[in-house]
Amino acid sequence: VCRLLDAANTNLPVEQQFLSDLKRSIELTDEKNSEPGSKSYKPSGMNCIRQSYYVIMGATPDEPNSSCNLVGICESGSDRHERIQDAVLHMKDNGMDCEYINVADFVKQRFLCDGIIKYKNHYYILEIKTESSNKFFQRKGVDPSHYQQATAYSLAFGINEVLFLYENRDTLDKKAFLFPVTDDMRMDLVGYIEECDSYLKKLKVPPKPEDVAKKTCSYCDYKNQCRKDG
Repeated sequence: VCRLLDAANTNLPVEQQFLSDLKRSIELTDEKNSEPGSKSYKPSGMNCIRQSYYVIMGATPDEPNSSCNLVGICESGSDRHERIQDAVLHMKDNGMDCEYINVADFVKQRFLCDGIIKYKNHYYILEIKTESSNKFFQRKGVDPSHYQQATAYSLAFGINEVLFLYENRDTLDKKAFLFPVTDDMRMDLVGYIEECDSYLKKLKVPPKPEDVAKKTCSYCDYKNQCRKDG
């Protein structure tokens, strides 16, 4: 396939050849730098019990299909996360009652939340999300697909409130929403983990949940395996 693409590229103007090679190089670099996922529960991926089962079992994920544009979107999101975290870090220097708490200092085992802040003498888990203008303009609260993630962090850190900061990746406008996590939410999540563990012990694939959001399936790395398992 690569030879065919190379042959086709030689017939293009030099600027188009350069652009095509640049895009392909970005995709190849991303593939080389991709690391195998860990076999552990991920707070951001607990909206489908079957998906969690595949992760823990070490099932083979679908072939990566990271286009040049998708790679760039992910890099841009990561960069904005770091810059916002740095901005929060400097709030105290600017005379505001906000202290950025290093997660590793808060607990011995590190989880990949965006941070913990002590704002006006109260602890909050900080979770940063970047999204397109269409989603941002319609954003009126925390995305339901993020509820489980917030609950997982709350369960891990013993902090009851998660402060979500959504940023429009096109205009860099921001919206903030406070998400209180209840005891019932945490108990439901514990039940989810226990149920998944029971399937793991039996080496039995859980039935596909009927209420999984389309978004969860669209971004799942195990669509091929899921289709095989029915």
